[in-house]
Amino acid sequence: MLYNKMAASSKIKLIYFLVYSSLGIWISFLNVYLEQSGFSGLEIGVINAIYVSTSIIVIPLGGVLSDRYGSYLILMVLSIISGCLIYFLGSVSGFVLIALMMFGLSIFNQPINAVVDGIALNQLNGGDRQAYGTFRLWGSFGFATGALVTGYLSNWKSESIFTLSSMLLLFVSIFIIGRVNKNHQADKIGVNLNSLAFFYKNSRLRNVFLLILIFGISISPLHYFINLYFTTIGATQSQIGLAFAVQAFFEIPLFFLGIRFLKKAGPEKVIIVAMLVSILRMVLYGLTHDPQMAILIGLFHGFTISFFLIGVVEYVQKQTPSHLRTTAQSLILSFHFGAGLALGNVWIGYLKDLVGMHEVMLLQSLISMFVVVLTVYFFRGLNPLLKRAK
Repeated sequence: MLYNKMAASSKIKLIYFLVYSSLGIWISFLNVYLEQSGFSGLEIGVINAIYVSTSIIVIPLGGVLSDRYGSYLILMVLSIISGCLIYFLGSVSGFVLIALMMFGLSIFNQPINAVVDGIALNQLNGGDRQAYGTFRLWGSFGFATGALVTGYLSNWKSESIFTLSSMLLLFVSIFIIGRVNKNHQADKIGVNLNSLAFFYKNSRLRNVFLLILIFGISISPLHYFINLYFTTIGATQSQIGLAFAVQAFFEIPLFFLGIRFLKKAGPEKVIIVAMLVSILRMVLYGLTHDPQMAILIGLFHGFTISFFLIGVVEYVQKQTPSHLRTTAQSLILSFHFGAGLALGNVWIGYLKDLVGMHEVMLLQSLISMFVVVLTVYFFRGLNPLLKRAK
C-alpha cells in the first residue's frame, strides 16, 4: 500500500491533517449550533468553559502518560473515545446533557493535540526543534479544510456534519496510528506525575506558563467566540466556514515566516509580535460590521496561532529534558488553550449578553495590552538584547 511506503514524517503530517480536520468540523460551528438551539451567551460560555475546564489536569496527564507508555497507544485510546462522544453530541439536547457530553470531551479530546505535538517533537529527536512548524502547519491545513467543507454542508444538516464527519475523521486517524514508525519514541525512564515538578520548580517556565494563561483569557474572543461574532454582524453559515478556512490556511505561510523570524530574533520577540498582532485583530473586529471585511481580518490569525506557538514551543522545549517533551507540550496547551480559554469563555459569555461582541473585542484588546507589558518586562529581565531593543 502507498501508506506503508510513506516516510515516518509524512505519516505524522497525515495524522496532523486528519486530527485537525476533525477538530475544524465540529468546533468551528458548535457555538452557532448552540445559539440556534436557543442557548444564551452565558450558557454557551459555560459549555465552552466546561470543555476546557479540566485542561490543567488532563492535558498534562495525557503528556505524562504518552511519555511513559508511548504516544501512539495513548492517541489511539483518546481518539476512539472522543470519536464516540462527538458522534453522540449532536443527538442530545438540553443544557445538562450537552454539558455532560462536553465534560467527557474535555477529558478525552483535549489531550489529543498535545500528544500529536509530542509525536512530532520526538520525530525530530532533539534535532532542529524549529522544524516543529513544518509538522504543525499540516494541522492548520486540516482545520481549514474541515471548516471550509463543513461551512457549506452545514446549510444542509448541521447536526450530522458535526458528529458523523468528526467521528469518521477520528477513526481514519486511528487507522494510521498503529502503523507509524515508532523509532523516535521518547525515553520513558523516570517519567511519572512527579515529573511535573520539574516545570513548576523552574521559575522561567513557571512564569511563562502564567503569562500565556493570562493571555489566553484576554484573547479568548478570538477563539471559541469568533463564530458568534460573525453571526452578530450577519454572516451566513458559508461565510463562517470561509472565515475559519481563511484563518487556518493563512496559519501555513506564517509557520514558515515564524521559523525564519525565530532564527533571527529568538523566541521572546516572536511571542511579543504574536501578542501585538492578536491585539490589532481584536481592535479591527471591534470596529468592523462587514462580514467580508471581518473575513479579511482573519488573515492575521496566523500570528495568533503560528507565531505564538512557534515562539512558546521553542522557549519551553529548549529548557526541557528530551524525555519530557510531550509533557512540556501538554503544559503549553493546558495553560493557554485550556485554563486560559476556560476562564475567558465564562467571562466573554457574560460580557456578550451584557454589551455585545464588538464591545467585547475592544475591551479585551485593552486587557491584552496589559499582558504584553508584563511579558516585555519579564523578557527584558532575562534577555539583554531585548532590553537594548527597547
